[in-house]
Amino acid sequence: MNRKSIALLSVAVGLGFAGWVIADDMSGMKTDSPSPTTQPAVADAAQPTTRPFQVEDVRNTICPVSGDKVEDSKLIEVYNGKAYHLCCPDCHTAFENHPEKFAAAVAANPAKYGIK
Repeated sequence: MNRKSIALLSVAVGLGFAGWVIADDMSGMKTDSPSPTTQPAVADAAQPTTRPFQVEDVRNTICPVSGDKVEDSKLIEVYNGKAYHLCCPDCHTAFENHPEKFAAAVAANPAKYGIK
């Protein structure tokens, strides 16, 4: 093959590839009025299929694990849709290991944990 043939073949392949890329890109464009047989490639934002997760803050001021004041601690553990405030990382770990035990204690005697 001579240089002229190689050059022409390279240009043809390049143009073919460019045409394929442009055609692929154009097929995904969303139009204002798509034809009934064409689906837009970009779907409209879908509505959530489930309700947003909601958490009830029990607002305890006493840690259900240690019995100490929670004070300004930002540690919270969520269990069965309820947020329990904890005083320290050790209590956080203990709560994670047995959440049902501590949630039951708070439910049995909310006043003991500073819940009004």
